[in-house]
Amino acid sequence: MNKFEEYNSCIKFLFGLERIGIKYSLKNIRTLLNSVGNPQNNLKTIHIAGTNGKGSVASITNSILIEYKFNCGLYTSPHIKDFRERILVNGRFIDKSYVIDFTNEIFKLIEKISPSFFEVTTALAFKYFSDKKVDFAIIEAGLGGRLDSTNILKPILTVITGISIDHTEYLGNTIQRISEEKGGIIKRNTPVILGKLNKHAYKVLTKIAKKRNAEIIDSTQGNKIIIKQKFENGFYFDLKMNNFKLDNTFFPFIGDFQKINLLTAFSTINKLFNICNLKFCEKQIVNGLKKLKRNSRFYGRFEKISENPKIVIDVSHNLEGIKNIKNNLKYFNFNRLFIIFAMMSDKNYRACIKELEKLNSKIIITKPSYKRAIDPNEMIKNVKDLHNFRIINNPKDAFEYANKSIKRGDMILVTGSFFLISDILKVFKNKYNYS
Repeated sequence: MNKFEEYNSCIKFLFGLERIGIKYSLKNIRTLLNSVGNPQNNLKTIHIAGTNGKGSVASITNSILIEYKFNCGLYTSPHIKDFRERILVNGRFIDKSYVIDFTNEIFKLIEKISPSFFEVTTALAFKYFSDKKVDFAIIEAGLGGRLDSTNILKPILTVITGISIDHTEYLGNTIQRISEEKGGIIKRNTPVILGKLNKHAYKVLTKIAKKRNAEIIDSTQGNKIIIKQKFENGFYFDLKMNNFKLDNTFFPFIGDFQKINLLTAFSTINKLFNICNLKFCEKQIVNGLKKLKRNSRFYGRFEKISENPKIVIDVSHNLEGIKNIKNNLKYFNFNRLFIIFAMMSDKNYRACIKELEKLNSKIIITKPSYKRAIDPNEMIKNVKDLHNFRIINNPKDAFEYANKSIKRGDMILVTGSFFLISDILKVFKNKYNYS
């Protein structure tokens, strides 16, 4: 007899596995995958790790490959609104019935070995992609690399985007140590594409790659991207690579930092095409960028969701992301700025508060409905000048306060945790089309 017959109770059970916490080990994922026939062995995968940028690079790569008529699976985390955002085939959510059937199939094993939510979700994604016979599976690592559940793969390409300090309790508290963990996804005789890295990270990763005879492709070498025009919904850019160029092409998200993500994604596509004996085609590339939201369900990266009032959502969930806010704001026209902010307790929220204090804005600290969220009263202890700060514990109340406070020409920025963005979108769902 099946344990679950309907989706809501099944997904509630899966979310309940989060109480187990993070399992930084490959033992459980091996057991789970072995029980369902090791589907990962049937997949051609592109494995992507990094502190920031891996979701963007994965989504861009996926969208372009779809426009080349490849059957593509995309696995990312976390989701913003719907669990099924994590597991896509050609831009379509995983079937609810598949989630139910898979959970029922391994339910007894879950009870026996107590895997984490991410371990079960990873096994689910790999089995789904195998059953859907995808041509390529683009897989975003969750935490770190070396002992991340996704590192059971034998990919055809690995990608490491930027590296900065994050998840220090698992990965270490230096760039060198974190780079060693991220570099754990580099496989023997498998090309590795590198994003923009500081000299310490680059030295560690190239050393690992050379030891494993992995070809090193530096996406910043020999490639150039220039932003030509900036708008509130994206920018136009010129790209020049060794064997390809684009002129005045539109990217539907803002932020100068996206230049590096685009270079990394194009370097990934270029190497993949070399392996598969394919050629760049401008039409497919342009369409892939244009259809990024549809093909990859890519949302929430400094995205304007309303013009009147002007509201922007942004999943800058760590210090590197928060540091980008100042430059990102240059894309927008506004008078006063109101920021709604929340973070998880395992992030460097103290340093993030210091960065936010540099902005000329009214800042509302709140707490999303998630167990790892830091208490606003704890965060505000790190504020030097309380004049521009306010605590409103409930995200709904925080949003309503900001919405009532703004005048014509002002802007609301909701930033920090994915879970905060999710809570705010629930408040805003009648106006924001998230389908």
